[in-house]
Amino acid sequence: MRVHWTDARMSPRKWLKATFLTLFFLAWVYAIARPMLQTYLLAHPHRQAAELTPATAGGPVERVSFRATDGVELVGWFVPAVADGATVVVSHGSGANGPSTYAGVAFLSDAGYNVFVFDHRAHGQSAGQATTLGPREVRDLLGAVAYLRSRPDVDPHRIGAIGCSMGSGVVIGAAAEDEAIRAVVAESVFADMATLWDRFGYTGIKGTSLHWSWGLPMRWATWLWTGEWNASFRPEELIGCITPRPVLIIHGQEDNAACTVADAERLYRAAREPKDLWVVAGAGHCAAHAAQRQPYEDRVLLFFDQALRDDS
Repeated sequence: MRVHWTDARMSPRKWLKATFLTLFFLAWVYAIARPMLQTYLLAHPHRQAAELTPATAGGPVERVSFRATDGVELVGWFVPAVADGATVVVSHGSGANGPSTYAGVAFLSDAGYNVFVFDHRAHGQSAGQATTLGPREVRDLLGAVAYLRSRPDVDPHRIGAIGCSMGSGVVIGAAAEDEAIRAVVAESVFADMATLWDRFGYTGIKGTSLHWSWGLPMRWATWLWTGEWNASFRPEELIGCITPRPVLIIHGQEDNAACTVADAERLYRAAREPKDLWVVAGAGHCAAHAAQRQPYEDRVLLFFDQALRDDS
């Protein structure tokens, strides 16, 4: 029996069609996979569990558990002072944790302030499966303030807050809701989350003028991962609600990637008096203290001293 084989060679037209369909399919896979993966990593940062101890804090430390206002269990560390109950709570950035931020605010403890650092949800030792980079973390800080107000060694009328990056958006959002936060220091903060997503997703082809942003699909992907449409979180719209309590905005002059000097200027314009803006020469993201240590400490300490002084 003779077998007849058909000619399996493809014509140039068929090759072109197959190549086009393959590239089209891969482009769609890339368009879906990239924002999904990128936002998954942002919403699920690597946990860096750390402990703040008397050795690292240079004095007594009390490890505590408390709850965010929506019930998520959080872990914090209270560093008491020998002064009169004035307290500063610290809100860390995405991917960080409470103990890692203490070194940057230890000067407040040295100056007589109680200092409270804690792990936001989905960070460090706190519960929670995902971070929303701001909106739900506001509930963490509100829970921290409620916990502090329950302590007999904290003056409930003299609580300030300081944050950097995500933590700055959080302290602005929390202070807009809770007047118990009497003063706010916000460093390296973004003006609105929608623009931040556009910057996170910005990409292009090297050597060409072809650039685009995955911002919109990243917003949708974040909603799928977290259930929160965080693109609507706008510190620029919230900061004006803090008045008449004072706000100090700090931004590194070299910090112009995700959070920019233009963001700081937008926030300053949206804020009401009393307010101040300090653009720190030579500083990058959340690096004002490292760039100008003594001026930073002097300025922040003076700000809290004026805002949280005991007028009784």
